[in-house]
Amino acid sequence: MTVREPEGQRTSVNDNEPLESGSLRRHSWQRFLRGPDEEVLEKLYVPALSEGVRYDRCCSYFSSSVLSAAARGFANLIRRLEALDPAPEHPPVRLLVNEELSEADVAALTETGDVRALERHLKKRFKTPKEALEKDRLAMLAWLVKKGLLQVRVGLMRRGRGLLHAKFGIVTDEAGDAIVFRGSGNESARALLGNFEQLEVSTSWEDPDAHNRHSSDFESIWRNEDPYVLSVPL
Repeated sequence: MTVREPEGQRTSVNDNEPLESGSLRRHSWQRFLRGPDEEVLEKLYVPALSEGVRYDRCCSYFSSSVLSAAARGFANLIRRLEALDPAPEHPPVRLLVNEELSEADVAALTETGDVRALERHLKKRFKTPKEALEKDRLAMLAWLVKKGLLQVRVGLMRRGRGLLHAKFGIVTDEAGDAIVFRGSGNESARALLGNFEQLEVSTSWEDPDAHNRHSSDFESIWRNEDPYVLSVPL
């Protein structure tokens, strides 16, 4: 399989090459990272996604451009997931993004299942791709969804005021070890390569409290069990 990316960033996944068991412990993770230099990409995204089999991300804003910015890591993650036997029961890449609705619209959604207001807001985010690169990114997202590797949920404040604005990510390997990162960055190429961002990184084996807290928060929102945040499938 070949992941199509811009010239100079094209990444091929050779299914004939042996795939070593991924381990996040083989890396030394720098605690503090910042952009716009390539620290976030080279010291976090690429090595972490290359070793992982599960990626949970609460990112507020999501752009498909992140697939090209972190192509090497995503390519290895996809290859590793395809090699798993049996295949994972649940989508191993889960994204929580946000949207803001009025209190009345949220009430209509929760009480009657009326998603029309949410659909109107979400459609404003999606535009017809004009460039080949944009089409490639969206095609990769569609492929991930079709293969059952990616699922996205939208978080809304139950009271209709404010946003799901937490920004953190958890990458887990085959052994169940994980790294957690939290900070200002969203899931986009601009956040990875252009913005001034600050992130803090910790591991489940050195800071289990941080891992447990962020994992618990993510699962609570994802399962629509959080008292403040309502989440619905995209």
